[in-house]
Amino acid sequence: MKIRNELLSQVRSYAGHTPHAAADTLDCSLGVNPYGFPPVVREAFSAFDPERFYHYPHSDAPRNAIVAYWADYAFIEPENIVLTDGSVSALYLLCNILAKKGAEVVGFLPSFTDMVEYSRMMAMRYVGIPARREEGWRMEVSDLVDAISADTSLVYIDRPNNPTGQALSLADISRVLDKCEELGVYTIVDEAYGDFLPREESAVTLGPKYKNIIIVRTFSKGFGLAGLRAGYIITGQELIRYISKVSNPYMMSELSRELAAAALSDRSYADSHGADFAAMKQALRDVCGRNLTMAVTDDRVPICLLQHRDPRADLQELLMAQGVLTCSGGEFEPLDRSSVRLRVPRAEEMEKLLAAVAHVNKG
Repeated sequence: MKIRNELLSQVRSYAGHTPHAAADTLDCSLGVNPYGFPPVVREAFSAFDPERFYHYPHSDAPRNAIVAYWADYAFIEPENIVLTDGSVSALYLLCNILAKKGAEVVGFLPSFTDMVEYSRMMAMRYVGIPARREEGWRMEVSDLVDAISADTSLVYIDRPNNPTGQALSLADISRVLDKCEELGVYTIVDEAYGDFLPREESAVTLGPKYKNIIIVRTFSKGFGLAGLRAGYIITGQELIRYISKVSNPYMMSELSRELAAAALSDRSYADSHGADFAAMKQALRDVCGRNLTMAVTDDRVPICLLQHRDPRADLQELLMAQGVLTCSGGEFEPLDRSSVRLRVPRAEEMEKLLAAVAHVNKG
């Protein structure tokens, strides 16, 4: 069988490699909203007419809702939007559009694993700019800007970063966009976790100024709808004409469209638990310090990276022994199994997590 060489190698995939949580295990692995989805989604589901399943999905409700959702911060037309089955499929579409054999993608490491791996599978070369481990895996934007050159085809930034949860400032994003605009390079700003931050802090607000920006968002995180498989791209209409040539015109089912639009009608839900997440992450820091440290992170985002001082430690296994499931750092280049990505739980579940982390920290 003739298979492309890029598909023959092993790839990292934390979604596929993370074990399922047992009934008595506290699941802090995949990056969902521990508080679920806004109540308006349940109301929209109850009112949904199943006769609509008879037809192919055609509702414009999500595009109109996206326009309205951002109206106070950026002028977006429905023609600037591509609906996708979550943000992962959005990234696959964009790689398909922008990939040329040997094309250079510049982005930080660690970063969202699927984008790194998929760009390579599309015969692109991922130039990973390492975050500064000695500074708590801090991402320094100057390191990224300096790596962008005439050979660069695409820049990728996940903001907030997965797995650390840190978010570059809009000023830093503008520095990247300025350099890319000079060189005619597109920049993908993947805001899968962006809904945990206020809308005014989104890179969407930069869209009117830059023609080379591509923003990817999903309903899986802040809106608590990971099982819905709904997301979208915001970018210029010229690029969207190319995306439409390779995209499935029926992305997002009719039910997903209706519920996603309903979720966007609740303007305050997605970032409403930021204070809870901040308090829980501070509590985690308070029980670290001997064997464990937390990487640089935005406390309003529910994910963070914990690092064990012993490079031989398997931190995922150590926490599993205490009844807490996390995502192994071994799934993120250049991290290893001495670290984990942890998603904080609901506040009422925090006691179990703190006890587990404190136990491992004491050794």
